[in-house]
Amino acid sequence: MRSCAAAGLAGCVLALVASAVSAAGLMDAYYAARQNDPTLRAARYERDAGQYAIAIGRAGLLPNIGMTGAYSRNRGERTYYTRAGSPTEDLDYREEAAAIALRQPLFNYDSFVRYRQGGVQAAFSDAVFDRKEAEFAVKLAAAYFEVLFSLERLALSDAEIAAYRADRETSERRRRGGEGTVTEVAEAESRLQLARAGRADAIDRLSVAMLKLETMTGKAMAPLWPLRPDFSPSAMQGVGLDQWSAMAEESSPEIRARRKSFEFASLEVDRNRAGHYPQLDLVARASRTQGETLSTVDQRNVINSVGMQLNIPFFAGGRVNALTDQAVANRERARAELDAAVNEVLVEVRRQFMAVETGVSKVAAYQKAVDASVVAVEGTLRGMRSGIRSNVDVLNAERVMFVARRDLAQARYEYLLSTLQLRAAAGVLSEKDLQETASLLLPPE
Repeated sequence: MRSCAAAGLAGCVLALVASAVSAAGLMDAYYAARQNDPTLRAARYERDAGQYAIAIGRAGLLPNIGMTGAYSRNRGERTYYTRAGSPTEDLDYREEAAAIALRQPLFNYDSFVRYRQGGVQAAFSDAVFDRKEAEFAVKLAAAYFEVLFSLERLALSDAEIAAYRADRETSERRRRGGEGTVTEVAEAESRLQLARAGRADAIDRLSVAMLKLETMTGKAMAPLWPLRPDFSPSAMQGVGLDQWSAMAEESSPEIRARRKSFEFASLEVDRNRAGHYPQLDLVARASRTQGETLSTVDQRNVINSVGMQLNIPFFAGGRVNALTDQAVANRERARAELDAAVNEVLVEVRRQFMAVETGVSKVAAYQKAVDASVVAVEGTLRGMRSGIRSNVDVLNAERVMFVARRDLAQARYEYLLSTLQLRAAAGVLSEKDLQETASLLLPPE
């Protein structure tokens, strides 16, 4: 071939990242993004906030201790009206009071349910974070592969331009020699200009893809590790769709989160019903007062008390019944949302499973198409030299070859991404899976 796509890719990488000092593999990008991606940092804080629900719920079962104090100074005077005159008397005095009280719930079903809800909320926040973390890993891999694919597109565009430029020169020579036509020259020129327009689009796509990746990682990511040129996916062994679906129902973070939402809604029904239940508290109080009044001087009181306080609700205007009915409706809504989430996850698992299965055959088919198109181009070139093919036939054959190369590159990256998306949908995506994918990349020389 006049131009080799692999050589073009290498040249493109070197030209774009000449200022880089070290290569960045997929795991390098992953670790950098874990530290710097604002979306993942927000998810971490969201999870941390959810963990405090346990302590908040537990507080309703623990003692409540409080202290109060007061100090006041009163000023006044008393006037006596007599025949001898109107003498006055100062009535200034002060008051001091301090008290400490303890209340320990002995039976409070509302607080008990809130404590259980705190644990459910914490588990819910864990499930939501697991989902967002898996989404982040897939998004990072997609951004990384998009840059690699954009680099391959740009390299193929350069190879395409070189090929069409050579075709135009050949057509010019044939026309001057009386073998070609003006139409063949125009056709070659048209293909060349279209290839140049495609290259401009490839540069734009590469710029956006690189910016997206660097936005996630928080720093420059170049040069990237390209995919092994001999990479050929193989079908999954031993794990069928039923097994993936079963794993998803058990481990999917989306389903786990919806289950916790349903559990929380069920507990909310019990909590509202607790409005009809009695409450029993242990109450202890110690108080001390010191002061004067209009009729006493320097009086001091110390009172200590310990007892039980029972509160039995009888009627609250129908509020408890209304809140309970509302909670029941919300519980059923949560149940329906859980069912919908299970269906959506299973559909997504099936879709990604089929994408992986068909991806193997697509890559194999595109690889055969590339091999056949290379042979077709070489045969068409020989046919043109012998006079049985035209330059237009060569242009068409080359166009088919470059399209097949682009489709092959895209199919490879789509297969890799589908394997990660399948594991993420099933709730079993781990850092080890990313490392296995990263092992398919080679450090640039």
